[in-house]
Amino acid sequence: MSALELFGYPREHGGAGARNHVLVLPSVVCSTRVAEQVAGDDAVSVTHQHGCGQVGDDVTNSSRLFVGMATNPNVAGVVVVGLGCETIGGPGLAEEIARAHQHVAFVGIQACGGSAATVAAGVAERQALVEAARRLERQPVPAASLRVGLDDPDAPFAAALAAALSDAGASLVLPGTAQRGELAHAELAAAGATVIVAWCGPGEGPRSFAVVPVLSVSGDPVLAAALGEDFDDRVEPGEEDAAGMRLAAAAAACFSGVPCAAERRGAAEFTLPRLARSM
Repeated sequence: MSALELFGYPREHGGAGARNHVLVLPSVVCSTRVAEQVAGDDAVSVTHQHGCGQVGDDVTNSSRLFVGMATNPNVAGVVVVGLGCETIGGPGLAEEIARAHQHVAFVGIQACGGSAATVAAGVAERQALVEAARRLERQPVPAASLRVGLDDPDAPFAAALAAALSDAGASLVLPGTAQRGELAHAELAAAGATVIVAWCGPGEGPRSFAVVPVLSVSGDPVLAAALGEDFDDRVEPGEEDAAGMRLAAAAAACFSGVPCAAERRGAAEFTLPRLARSM
């Protein structure tokens, strides 16, 4: 694969993004509805079941992944929406994000006096961040800005994809845990992946993620035929090397602004793994 010509959004805290999202991040399940209203049509919000009733390593893990996702290069700024009595406190989460040199604001439902007031305050913060993000334009960025997350290290094209990216000055990011599929996406985002390649084996449908574009690659010919436009590629036995080259090129194009299938259909699921049961 030849040297890459990439266009992205350089970040003050390092790297460059494939996308220029403003993220509205609820610190707790109780604030997800308000966060959705704050985000409106101009920002990305996530719905999750975390931030309260968690203990031990689960609290640490959820906080780490929230911060990692908020500081991913694809994110230009963050509004943290808290409740006021949650385990993962909104102010503390916002402070951690700020320490990573990310643009961040915080609004709290109890501090604001209720949901409606929080939505109004949050919308004002979101608008300021969106206006700042819109002043940024894509520009040439180094090939190293392309960090492709692969959600299954055992995908048949993994070695070929890693080699093709390395030859072009980019890199492959693998999950740091045993999680696979959509459960690995938050981990990959926290590790700085700017594009994700999802290996969808037999019976597995296409995937997406909130802040990182996902190229869904099918290994199921029947499902790929039935949902052709919802997958970005399909890989058949014997073409692993060619698939690695093809996917590296597709990831580079996606980084520079070509929408993936998930983005075209408006899918942006978000899954955060739990390590233990909630209380």
